This record gives sequence, structure tokens and C-alpha cells, in this order.
Amino acid sequence: MTDQTTPRLSRRSLVAGVAAGTAGALLGLDALAKPLADVLAGKKLRAGINPTLPPFGVFNAQNQIDGFDADIAREIARLMKVELEIVQVGSPDRIPFLQADRIDIVLGAITRTVERALVIDYTVPLHTQSVVVLTKASGTSVPINKPADLANAQVKLVQVRGTVGIPWIQANAPQAQVTLLDNYPDTFRALQQGRADAMVDVLESVVVPMKNFPGVPWKVLDEVLASTWVGIGVQKGNTTLKDVLNVMLFEMHRTGFVGTTWEKWFGVPMKTPVPVNPMF
Repeated sequence: MTDQTTPRLSRRSLVAGVAAGTAGALLGLDALAKPLADVLAGKKLRAGINPTLPPFGVFNAQNQIDGFDADIAREIARLMKVELEIVQVGSPDRIPFLQADRIDIVLGAITRTVERALVIDYTVPLHTQSVVVLTKASGTSVPINKPADLANAQVKLVQVRGTVGIPWIQANAPQAQVTLLDNYPDTFRALQQGRADAMVDVLESVVVPMKNFPGVPWKVLDEVLASTWVGIGVQKGNTTLKDVLNVMLFEMHRTGFVGTTWEKWFGVPMKTPVPVNPMF
């Protein structure tokens, strides 16, 4: 089994493709998904992966897409005994790519939601995402040892705009001072420089940036504020492919492959492990 990477389309072609995929979904004219038999007959599996979500997807030294998702896709292709084609996707175009039959499966931390489940099908969970508090062991305005400690007017929080931690803060720590910034590097610099004490975010979004700021006494509180479930997406109605993926994912969890691959890329065990459940 080999894998290859499909270059990203030009901006004009991508816009046209997304528009066509979206229009097709609205009109009920999606391209027919490749059933399992066609994937096996063609000896190729096309996996959509976002290389801008490290370490789920990254560009390696050879400028090829790598990361947790790529390793999972490689194992799936190996079990299918087919070639893997990695197709670069982004968050806005990954579902239209499925609908337009440009890819067979999509990875990239595609959280399971009701809205998405109306337009694509999900496998059983591949992994979880855990909302936690990231703070520091020293140098904060007040000691922060549990989430409730954030509900203090002296606490300075920093958040990336539009992220999942903001509603939690509004509901549970409205007294805290909150600064909203546009990206993760800026939020981590604020924490590093003492301009902020903590942030509430998905653990998987902060593991890699933490490593880029050595010397800071980072501390992730043990309590998980919320968990989300992330599966592999397939085109709506593609049950033959989804069914075999479910069996594969069960075996990959049962044998420890998912957990080992997760620790390879994240450096820590999955905060909220996926239960190994044969019922799906």
C-alpha cells in the first residue's frame, strides 16, 4: 500500500467546486458516493485531511501531509489493501468535497453534531476532544487549582475569538476579566508574559502550542468541562463503506493502535478515552 497527496485546487477551482457541491446538496443532486465495492475495485481510498490542524494534520519535511489523521488513514488503507490518496481539505470545504465525491472519507477533528449528521454520515468515534482549563503552576493573579477558581474578578483570562471556552466562561466565570484575541500564538504569548492567567479551550488545540513556549510552568487542570465525539465522515447513505470502517475502528481501538498513534502525535494519552464497544 502506498499513499500520495493530491495538491490543493486553485482558489477559483476550489470556489467553483465548493459552490457546486453546496448547490448539489441543496438540490438533492449529490454525486453518488463510491460504495465499498468500487473503492476495492479501484484499489484506491481518497481521504480528506486538513494539514492546518496540527498534530491532526501537518506538512512534513518533504512537504507531504502527515499527522495523526494521516496515520489513521494509512492504517485503514492497509487493512483494505488499497492505495491511499490524501486530499488536502480545509474546514469550510471538507463536507462539500464529500458531497461532490472528491473524497471517500474525511478526517480532521470533524466533531459529531446534529447539523452535520443531517448532511453526512459518521462512523463510530475515532477520538474525543476535551474542553479543559490551561493555566500555570505559578505566576498567576490567584492560585488556580480547579475550574471554580476562575470565577474571580482578579483572574485574567485570554481566549481566541469564537472558541468553545467563551460560552463556558460566560456561564461559569462571568466575574473574570476576559481578553479576546485572534489566534493561538497571541494567546500563548499573553499567558507567557503574565498578561493572562488561564484559558478555557479544547486540550487538543493547546498541546502543540504549549511546546512552542518552553520554560512556562504550564498546568492543565484534571477536570474535563465538556467532551465532544469525533468520527470519520462519509457521504450520506454510503452504508457499505461506513459499516466496514466501523469494524476497522473497533479493531484499531481494541488493539491499541488508535491510542498509540494518539500518543505518538500528541505526546499524552487521550484525555477522554473512547470506550471499546462492539455494539455499533
